[in-house]
Amino acid sequence: MSAADKINIGAIGINGMGWADLRAALKQPGVNVVALCDVDKNVLDRRMKELADMQVDTSAIKTYGDYRQLLERKDIDAVIIGTPDHWHALIMIEACQAGKDVYVEKPVGNSIGECRAMIAAQQKYNRVVQVGQWQRSQQHFRDAVDFVGTGQLGNVRTVKVWCYQGWMKPGPVVPDSDPPREWTMRCGWGRLRRGLLTPAGFISISGGSGTMRED
Repeated sequence: MSAADKINIGAIGINGMGWADLRAALKQPGVNVVALCDVDKNVLDRRMKELADMQVDTSAIKTYGDYRQLLERKDIDAVIIGTPDHWHALIMIEACQAGKDVYVEKPVGNSIGECRAMIAAQQKYNRVVQVGQWQRSQQHFRDAVDFVGTGQLGNVRTVKVWCYQGWMKPGPVVPDSDPPREWTMRCGWGRLRRGLLTPAGFISISGGSGTMRED
């Protein structure tokens, strides 16, 4: 396959699902990773080592702490967005503006307004955008939706949803300390919201728990 036929991708937010998405993308023929972005340099260093262990040529991969620098690159065709939820909308919109195709993790956005702005950006800049809501394609989910649509359940008045997260371990209890130097970039616009450092406020900017199923 010639270099012209390859798709150069960059990954933004690679400590969780963004890393899983990148590894899945690299299994596809013609996909070439050229940039990684994360606010935590420790994460960047760890992922670069893991890519080298996967026999990926890391000499051509550049790392960034600010996604805007990654989006400035003209040689990147598409980006994977695996950041905390509150960053999804802004980065996706700016990626479309920069002429990139996008794979963005769930949830799409944190509000209907954000989602409408994201759709408008995709349409305005005519980009290919996919959201990581792959569960909607699984047959048993489709069968359940179709069954509700038949009306056999009658008038649905209440829906209760729960989440089993047996794969997640509790976070360690650590003493108070100064915030990391990248804290402002990590929080983004969320730092301006009231109650940021309360438990509810922190969940609002960290993605909370259960976003794998909340969408």
